[in-house]
Amino acid sequence: MTNTTTTTTKIDLFPNVVGQYPAKRKFEFYIKAFERTGVVPNIMLTAPKGAGKTMLARAFARNLILPDTMQPKKYIELNCATIKNLRQFVEMIMIPYMQNNDATFLFDECHMLPKDVTMALLTITNPNKHDFNTFSYEGSDIDIDFRKLTFLFATTEPQEVFHALIDRMERIDLDDYSYDELGQILLLNTDKIKFSGDLVSKHIAPTLRGNGRSAQKMATNIINYCAANNVRTFKLKDWQSLCNTLDIMPYGINKTELKYLRALAKNGCVRLYNLAAKLQMTRAAIQSDAEIYLQKLNFIEVSTHGRQLTGDAKEMFDKNPDLLDKK
Repeated sequence: MTNTTTTTTKIDLFPNVVGQYPAKRKFEFYIKAFERTGVVPNIMLTAPKGAGKTMLARAFARNLILPDTMQPKKYIELNCATIKNLRQFVEMIMIPYMQNNDATFLFDECHMLPKDVTMALLTITNPNKHDFNTFSYEGSDIDIDFRKLTFLFATTEPQEVFHALIDRMERIDLDDYSYDELGQILLLNTDKIKFSGDLVSKHIAPTLRGNGRSAQKMATNIINYCAANNVRTFKLKDWQSLCNTLDIMPYGINKTELKYLRALAKNGCVRLYNLAAKLQMTRAAIQSDAEIYLQKLNFIEVSTHGRQLTGDAKEMFDKNPDLLDKK
């Protein structure tokens, strides 16, 4: 008798999605369940802008293969800012695309949905053992069959989404990208360019603000630089030249954030209303724009006494003293 060993090769369902391993594991679970049941639960992706919510949703949708055609279900991406009211939603989306169709819908930036559409979605997406709902509008009934329709939602502001709608979702929060992962995204988008040494991980990745979309945009800048300067291997001197040309600063901080840090470096602990006057910005703009990334970097300390630099910010200025008077 001959013993045979069967080796199973795991298929990578998300070959171009860097990182996000917990999210990908959850999606793989739902893909395997879909292959058996034909049903996917309502899913909500939450993450800051540029973290890859839409890309991951598209990749997931490509894996929802219909057994009769061996093709993925039709994928329909909706910008929720363009949905004005329930009538428009019913007439332009529900009737033409949800009736008698197999489709996956992504409601992108779903915190911007109008209230009447949100209320309708409570009925449409309500999970139940029958995997079937009926939505009534002006005397007509629209069937919602979860064996045919899949609903994905994505938002940067989950706290703005109606709590009852969130309760109908399986929530998936995306992770921050590490410098190594940002470097991988950059390399995926610059596959014809060579980089010297640890240039990507040590110098470029830290300027990408933890943002996958920033990595893609930086890749485009590097490709353009190499094309314009006939560069095949991107070296430190090339990166320094690009930083000088595009005004790329340490950690990717922008001019407004640098101005903020300079004000604290010059004045010490500053109260918000004084800072608003010095920066000629509203207090709301400072809190919602200038401070968020600086807090993520642990560059500022916010207390009842005011705002002041942390040791990490002072260390950055020590290493880059020209930033204190950079024009």
